[in-house]
Amino acid sequence: MKMGLMVGVICTAFAMSAAKADTDACTLLTPAQVSAAAGFTVQAGTHVTPTFLKTCTWTGSNSSGVQFVTLNLQTAAFFDGAKRQAALVSAAGGSVKSAGVGDDSYYLVEGTQVMLWVKKGSGAFKVAVYKQIPVDQKEKIELTLGKQVAQKL
Repeated sequence: MKMGLMVGVICTAFAMSAAKADTDACTLLTPAQVSAAAGFTVQAGTHVTPTFLKTCTWTGSNSSGVQFVTLNLQTAAFFDGAKRQAALVSAAGGSVKSAGVGDDSYYLVEGTQVMLWVKKGSGAFKVAVYKQIPVDQKEKIELTLGKQVAQKL
């Protein structure tokens, strides 16, 4: 009986992790959420290819110049590796600072580009805003969106 229960728990855990791995990034934020946070209107999120659902891009619908937001889903192990790499980038002149979201998170700033990395449970994700605005504004937008995604993981 105990062995059967353990097998059931393991199978359930595996099914839950498989379900997270198959999450469509475009279902975690709505265009309205992205538009409100970013300060520009975006179209519905799209995938780079129809079969790769871990990355979603919301593009400004009336943009002048580049303006879009991406969400990329990863594993916690990928986050850990990216954080180690971020430390190397920091040593080379980039900036890494804590963001206070999920179980662990940080901003990686390289020049004018900012990426918010968040780890929560066995999952992780990266949010990035691509628009020519100050770094602190990008961080604020990414933090708002990161909190919304973290609630769903």
